[in-house]
Amino acid sequence: MFNQFIALLLPFTPKFIVKFFSGRYIAGEKVEDAIQICKGLQDQGFLTTLDILGESVTTLEQAATAKNEYLALLDTIIASGIEKNVSLKPTALGLAIDENIGIQNITEIVMRAHELGIFIRIDMENSPFTDITLKLYLDLKKTYSNIGTVIQAYMKRSFKDVQNIIENDGNLRICKGIYKESPAIAFQKREEVQDYFMKLIEEMLRHKTYVGIATHDDVLFERSIKLIEDADIFKENFEFQALLGVPVLNQLHALKDKGFKVRIYVPYGKEWFAYSTRRLKENPNIAGQVLGNIFKRSH
Repeated sequence: MFNQFIALLLPFTPKFIVKFFSGRYIAGEKVEDAIQICKGLQDQGFLTTLDILGESVTTLEQAATAKNEYLALLDTIIASGIEKNVSLKPTALGLAIDENIGIQNITEIVMRAHELGIFIRIDMENSPFTDITLKLYLDLKKTYSNIGTVIQAYMKRSFKDVQNIIENDGNLRICKGIYKESPAIAFQKREEVQDYFMKLIEEMLRHKTYVGIATHDDVLFERSIKLIEDADIFKENFEFQALLGVPVLNQLHALKDKGFKVRIYVPYGKEWFAYSTRRLKENPNIAGQVLGNIFKRSH
């Protein structure tokens, strides 16, 4: 109840307070900020992926603006020499307003990225968009090899979706999932999600299909490493992934020291306030962590 109360109040909280805690998780408002963060991470031996903040746009004009921002980002990546890897959210490109236009916008970005040799990760959002996102990914994959998508481990349907991706020689990021979903379609208990997460990872690795192991959970770090080492999995078949600023840097350095690839997800953009408050409203359980970060940083 306390976490839910905090999450409900956040949209009415002064922006400077929200920015106080969100600064470590967001690279900045400008692409130049994100490029500098990526260069610093890469100097430490990490891989990166860039994401422009913003989702669920309300007009096609906003979707067109987002598309143009992504196209400009692709050129900036080439000019900067940083890691050629980008993540995008389908609803930011208009998928929730007009499917055809959303698909057209995403296709245009993927086409241009293919020409430039840049990898595009099509993020997974909440359950109303699961089917269309997977269909879009598989349709694009028939023509473009520079793409991957995401499966959320708390969704009860995910094992079948992973098997379908494997059959099509896909590329997945597997994460727990952050959106608030019904118990009818999503596991709610941490242990259930952890076990299902590992089932999905094991299925991907067993079939030598490339997987990004996206987690900040110490239990899943340990279980994933054990699975990889016990099965003698080739390091070319997987990577670990984490969000910028999440306090698992020691674990990430330890993974890197083992010779594993580790990629940091670097979001940036002007929509940092909406992004921060939306994440908390969708998952009130982390609202308490936000309050804790504020107090920690104030001492």
